[in-house]
Amino acid sequence: MISAERPAREIHQIVEAIVEQLTTIPGSEVTLKLEIDAEVPGGLDRAKVRTLIENANTLGFIDKSIE
Repeated sequence: MISAERPAREIHQIVEAIVEQLTTIPGSEVTLKLEIDAEVPGGLDRAKVRTLIENANTLGFIDKSIE
C-alpha cells in the first residue's frame, strides 16, 4: 500500500529499489500496474465524476470505473 499523503516519494523509492533492478536484467519485461481505491462517504457529484473520468482517459487508464 502506498500512502495517499506522499505517493510520489514512495513510488520513487519503489522505482529505485525494485523497478530499476529488474529493468537492468537483459531480456526482462517489467509491467507496473496502479490501482486506486477511494471511499467517499457523501458520494461524488456529476462534475467530479466527469473530471475524474476525463483525467483517467488523458492519463491512459484502462479501467475507469466509478461506483
